[in-house]
Amino acid sequence: MVLKICISSFLFLTCFACSSNGTIQRTDGDETETPVSAKELYFEYCSACHGSDGKLGAAGAKDLTKSTLLKAEVESRIEKGKNGMPPMKELLGSKKNITAVTEYVLRMR
Repeated sequence: MVLKICISSFLFLTCFACSSNGTIQRTDGDETETPVSAKELYFEYCSACHGSDGKLGAAGAKDLTKSTLLKAEVESRIEKGKNGMPPMKELLGSKKNITAVTEYVLRMR
């Protein structure tokens, strides 16, 4: 079980490192930063494991199109992470971005 979690975490980080090129600017409340769309945030930080359509399932990621989680649960999962998924709070940078990605994920259903 521990080995499975370690492998899943390694695969996620590998996927994440390959997918993230650092070009997304977050809106952290600083008026000088360019706001980005929920779709851009999702593709930058989530699609490596969940896929562009939410169905990929790389590194043990769940199929987002089949999720039955409530909005608050999805938001919490994105913010805090769970199992092999790390918390995305710091990467997304603001509650506004977390909520935007949550709503984008919910529209995949």
